Amino acid sequence: MFSLKRFMQTSDLPAMFPVLICRLVVGVFFFTAGFNKLFVPENQLLMVDTMHDAGIPFPAVMAVVVAFLECSMGLLLTLGLFSRFSALILMIISTVALVTIGIYTIPRGLNLIAWLSWLFYLPETLYMVLCLFPVTWGGTLCSLDGWLVKRWDNVRKIVFIER
Repeated sequence: MFSLKRFMQTSDLPAMFPVLICRLVVGVFFFTAGFNKLFVPENQLLMVDTMHDAGIPFPAVMAVVVAFLECSMGLLLTLGLFSRFSALILMIISTVALVTIGIYTIPRGLNLIAWLSWLFYLPETLYMVLCLFPVTWGGTLCSLDGWLVKRWDNVRKIVFIER
């Protein structure tokens, strides 16, 4: 059964420090990338051209939607608010980018090992893997998810008498 508390549950263990760093780096990266695609005219045109070349339907609309999602989900991930959801959305965006554009940059005629080497060298693959950490662990240290869950537990103890 779905529960918002369980969805936002995090861990404060010191071992989660690398996940915190991963969440912050990926979040800031996507926030800045999306922000530049939304507010820098040259990047807006480049994004529309990229969407058109990838065969994405309604490239002008989808360029704005994807840039907005990158910016907003990157900000949420950086803040640690709805970390699992935002990381999942960014993982989907990275997967679509890999399948529509990135994979075609790999030269043809390579053996399996060389092809995999090229695949793992692509940044979209790295973003997908890095998004697995917040999807799995949530916001971890210094996240609004963890703060809200603790706050909710305190409010619940006051409102509902638990034995």
